[in-house]
Amino acid sequence: MKRAVAGAVRAIRAGRKRHEPERETTKYARMKQVGSWNLRDSRPLIKPVPANLRYFSRTPYATRAIQFYTRSIGSLEWAIKVKKDVTETSEIKRQIDVTSACFFSPNHEDTFATLLQQIIEDICVCGAGAVEQQIGGDKIRPLWMWPVDALSIQIYADWDGDESKPRYCQTYGYGNVGVAQGKDLLNRELVYLRDRITTDSPFAFGMLEVAFQSINRLLGVAEYAGDIAANAHPENLIFLQEADQTTIEAFRGFWRNDVEGQGQIPIVGGKKAEVLKLRGVSDEALFLKYQEFVIREIAVAFGISPQNLGVEQNINRNNGEVAEDRDWDLSIKPMATAIASYFNREVIWGRLGFSQIELTPGGLDREDEKATADIYQIEYKNNAITPNEYRARRNMPPLESKFGDMVQADALIAIEAAKGAKTANPALTSIE
Repeated sequence: MKRAVAGAVRAIRAGRKRHEPERETTKYARMKQVGSWNLRDSRPLIKPVPANLRYFSRTPYATRAIQFYTRSIGSLEWAIKVKKDVTETSEIKRQIDVTSACFFSPNHEDTFATLLQQIIEDICVCGAGAVEQQIGGDKIRPLWMWPVDALSIQIYADWDGDESKPRYCQTYGYGNVGVAQGKDLLNRELVYLRDRITTDSPFAFGMLEVAFQSINRLLGVAEYAGDIAANAHPENLIFLQEADQTTIEAFRGFWRNDVEGQGQIPIVGGKKAEVLKLRGVSDEALFLKYQEFVIREIAVAFGISPQNLGVEQNINRNNGEVAEDRDWDLSIKPMATAIASYFNREVIWGRLGFSQIELTPGGLDREDEKATADIYQIEYKNNAITPNEYRARRNMPPLESKFGDMVQADALIAIEAAKGAKTANPALTSIE
C-alpha cells in the first residue's frame, strides 16, 4: 500500500514536472524575443540612447520646441473635479480636497506646475516621464510624488502583472545594465508615462530621439558657418609659381608685417602669382537654406510648425493662426490628455482609490470668440438660448435683470408691453 501511494505521489510529481516546465519554457520562449530585444534572463532592460541626448536637448531649437510643450501644458487650468454624471456629495468633496492637496503640493520642493515641467521635458527627450509615488501617514494629504529621471529607469519586460514583483529598476547611471546596484520599484510605486508607444519595445521614443540626427547636422553646419563668418577659414589661396620654401616664408613674413592690419595694397614682384578661391563669399557659403531645411526637420520631429522655431518666411496672419491651431489640436491636446489619463488611472483611481473624481486639464478647447458670439446670436434669435446660459458658458456671472433668463421672443414681448402694446402677455407687463 505504501509503495502504491509513494508511486502515485511520484507520478503526480513527475506529471507536474513534466507539464509545468513546458508551460514556463513556452512562456520564456515568447519573452526571449520582445520585438528587437533579446532577453537572457529576468534582468531589467535599459533603453539604449546616445550619451549626448541630454546635451542636445539644451541646444537652441530643441529648447524652444520643448518649451512649447512645457509652457503650453503647464499653463493649463489643471483641477481635480467630479466625473461627469456623478453627483457631488460631502464624501466626494472630501476626496477632491485630499487629492488636490496631494497634487498641487506633491512634495516639499515642487508644485504641480514644476512637476509637470520635468515630466514633459523627459517625454519630449526620451518618450517617457517617471513619477515615484508613496503613501504617507497624513490623512489630509496621504500621497507624495517626486519626479524621476526617466532615462535612469529600467524595465523588467517579463513582468507578469504580479503586484508583489518589481516592474521597474532605477539605476545610478545610464550605462548600468543591471550589473551595478539599483533600486527595484513595484508597479504601484512608479508612474511611467509613455508618449509614443510601440509593440516591439517596453520603452517609448521621444521627439528628440527622432530629431537627433537633424540636430547633429544642424550643429555641424552651424559651426562651419560660424567659422566662415568669423574668418576662421581663409577665403583665398595664393599660388606663387616656381617659388621655393625660402621665397614662400619671405612672402609670408612680408604679408604679416606690411599687409595685415596696415591697410596697404600689397605689391610684390616675381614671375607669376595667382589667387585661387577656396570658397564663396556670399550668404550661400553659410548654407542658410540648408540650415532652414534642417530646422524644419526638427519642427516636424517635434510635431510643431516651423514658425514656432523662428522660420517665419512667407507666413501671413491667416496661415500662422491655422498652423497655431493645428499645433494645439495635434500636439498639445493629445499630450495633456495622455498625462491626465496616466495620473487618473495610476494615482487617483489606482493608488488613492477615488474612482469618482479625476484630474482634468482646463482650457484645452480654445474658442474663437468671434465665431462663438455669432453662434450665440443665431441661437438667441431662434429662441434657443438665454443670455444667462451664454454667460455661464463664458464663466461670467448671471445678469440680475429678469431679461437674463428670457429667450428673445419673451424679451420682445416684454419690451412691447412696456410700450403699451394691447396684445402683450399680462404677466409680462409689470417688468420694467
